[in-house]
Amino acid sequence: MERREWTIKFTWIKAHAGNHGNEIADNLAKEATKNKEIMYNKIPKSQIVQQVKQQSIERWQTQWEQTTKGSTTKQFFPNIKERLKKRLKLTPNFTAIVTAHGKTKAYLHRFKIIDSPKCPCETGNQTVNHLIYECQRLQKEREALIRNITEQDTWPSDKSDLVNKYIKQFTQFINSIDFDKM
Repeated sequence: MERREWTIKFTWIKAHAGNHGNEIADNLAKEATKNKEIMYNKIPKSQIVQQVKQQSIERWQTQWEQTTKGSTTKQFFPNIKERLKKRLKLTPNFTAIVTAHGKTKAYLHRFKIIDSPKCPCETGNQTVNHLIYECQRLQKEREALIRNITEQDTWPSDKSDLVNKYIKQFTQFINSIDFDKM
């Protein structure tokens, strides 16, 4: 049996001397260590999507603040970003209250669907504010809402606090309103 030996020879080029491409690479590497500002020329798609989403929300917020429409809804949801974080269970009553459209006598009277905006409790026009804060027919339901809120806060609460801090209790209150009897 014959025995073979292999010898591997390495050729070292000191500092890549004499090799033009290697010298350029060395110089660029040295420059990069001195540069404190790191720049990338590729941005992940997820980051671009996030930036576009953020810019869109900012534009939406600006338009929301500038429009003269939706004044009642703005009181409940002044901040678009915070509203988008919420998972709301929408019901006809909830929508009617936070938009001031559809079920209140004041709204129906405005469009001449009914003759009078007066609330059956006879203490004022049946508006969103009246129903939440004043209506005598909802006093028992309101007292339950107030009890829950005053454990942590004061009454009357801002509309934005009703949907941000006390959404469960507020939704119960709203859904207890029987507009057919009101």
